[in-house]
Amino acid sequence: MSRSKSISEGPSGSAPEGGRKYSLILMGGHICVDIAQGGIAAALPFLVLEGGYSYTEVTMLVFAANIASAIIQPLFGWLGDRKARPWLMALGVLFAGCGMAALGVVRSYWLVVASAMLSGTGIAMLHPEGGRLANLVAKGSKEGSMSIFSLGGQVGFTVGPIITVAALTAFGLKGTLVFLIPTIPYAILLFAMNGRFASFGLIDAKTAAQEGETDNWGHFAAVLGTLSVRSVLYYSVTSFAPLFMVYVLGQTEQLGSLMVTLFAAMGAIATILSSVAANRFGTVRLTICCFCALVVAFALFAANIHIAVTIAMIVVLAFGLNIFNPPAITLGQSFVPHHLGMASGLSFGVAVCVGGVLAPCLGKLGDVVGLVPVMWVVTALAAVGLAFSLVVARICRKAGKGGK
Repeated sequence: MSRSKSISEGPSGSAPEGGRKYSLILMGGHICVDIAQGGIAAALPFLVLEGGYSYTEVTMLVFAANIASAIIQPLFGWLGDRKARPWLMALGVLFAGCGMAALGVVRSYWLVVASAMLSGTGIAMLHPEGGRLANLVAKGSKEGSMSIFSLGGQVGFTVGPIITVAALTAFGLKGTLVFLIPTIPYAILLFAMNGRFASFGLIDAKTAAQEGETDNWGHFAAVLGTLSVRSVLYYSVTSFAPLFMVYVLGQTEQLGSLMVTLFAAMGAIATILSSVAANRFGTVRLTICCFCALVVAFALFAANIHIAVTIAMIVVLAFGLNIFNPPAITLGQSFVPHHLGMASGLSFGVAVCVGGVLAPCLGKLGDVVGLVPVMWVVTALAAVGLAFSLVVARICRKAGKGGK
């Protein structure tokens, strides 16, 4: 039996049609939850000024939301692998929006923490099931479907802070209620689509085993290592690039902030092009080339040769960090075909959490030795990512995935 028949069929006896339509719907859910995730950090200054919370208290909110999201995501992935549960995405969008909406309304600090954790839990509920379905709904390129889904995260992280600042500036802390506007209708839509998504079912483990398709978590771990290093590098750019522009190159705060916008915009374009690039060059070759470019770009960034070079390196970093990411997630899933949800939870949850945890450590190092040495450390980490990508290449050759 072929792989296409190892997917549970719908009532009509065939897999549902309209793969691209489903990919776009999944992308919309991803946008909704990552708008909330991106909005939490943007709300912190307002919580300090208007809510009277300390810096430690508000930064704990981001920590609580991220930890809740990262730890729980593999659990929801495991649940999705045992039985298709598309409704988890709808509930996740609802929780993410309601948690963020409550953040500025409740008055007890521990209720604020609970709201952040509720939002983080919602984020954790969507990613594994969304990533699993992004793989299954693809009618042609799985990399293409995953790039569409991943683009939702890019859009959400970019738009979330804009919505948050605009709403809280206009309405005060109660402006967080604006997050109910996109999330409640979209949650209803996803609930309505539950039957359609459920018809894609699961990969039939017994059939896949008969075809010799077994899970190899060691191979997946190598891909996850690559994605984790990528996450550290991504957080390093968003955290340190604006500071580097201001305190090392002597530029204005406005130009420093503009670099984050440039990085996000170029990253979105790279994500859109990721499927085309993977199909043209192969996922493994693309990943290796990206990490080679990242090593050079971070080195030139750290050398602070000229402002024009630094800005150009921001563009290179945006493409290098984003264009291989969706295809690499799909490659990781291919090593564990019976656990697509778990693979998605680890790729979107744990790998991202690694970056979120290590970035403050690099910040602490920066306080001690300065930003330039930190950027050289980040350059060395990019070299570690290159080493991981070479290990993945060797694994793919042995596994007969040379074309990947």
